[in-house]
Amino acid sequence: MKSENLTNNRKLNILIVGVGGQGALTTAAIIARAAMKEGLNVLTAETHGMAQRGGSVEVHVRIGDVRSPLIPEGGADIVIALEPSEAIRYSRFLNSSTVIILNSRKIIPPSVSVGIAKYPELHEIVRWLGKVTKRIHVVNASEIAEKAGNVLATNVVVVGMLLGLLNVPLRYESVEEAVKEVLPERIIEMNLQALKMGYESVKG
Repeated sequence: MKSENLTNNRKLNILIVGVGGQGALTTAAIIARAAMKEGLNVLTAETHGMAQRGGSVEVHVRIGDVRSPLIPEGGADIVIALEPSEAIRYSRFLNSSTVIILNSRKIIPPSVSVGIAKYPELHEIVRWLGKVTKRIHVVNASEIAEKAGNVLATNVVVVGMLLGLLNVPLRYESVEEAVKEVLPERIIEMNLQALKMGYESVKG
């Protein structure tokens, strides 16, 4: 699978979305720390809190020539969706050039469990997103994380996939160092394995 090129060289807007407990903030911290190691300007912002496990989470990472930490609507270069339906929730940030890395593992919300709402099928989510952008990569990051040792490493698997799929200004070695600095020592080795497996799964 070839790395996609991103058109904007002066800045890179990455939106990370998911639900509480998936590690969206940690994902942002790893990417931001790696960007700083490359000598790049980086701003981050969390606009929805993670206090409620299972609640919606949205984190902005802006790299390069940026002044505000918030990505404007329609301004995301990359959307990392740790949970597939969350990509639809934040679709206002998409444009026709946005690249979406869509983890396929669903987390069913309580409203669906009790029959109040219906969760869309994955192909319906992809079809809906495809009305805005065709640059959608559906990945099995959660399955790879389980093979690496813990499904909670899904977010780090996705970071590895980001490096393998896209031409981003981050070296693999910088991301490895960021993982070591951001995560607790007891889970570093497992997450480094998750990073490597995610990267290799798409680099081919």
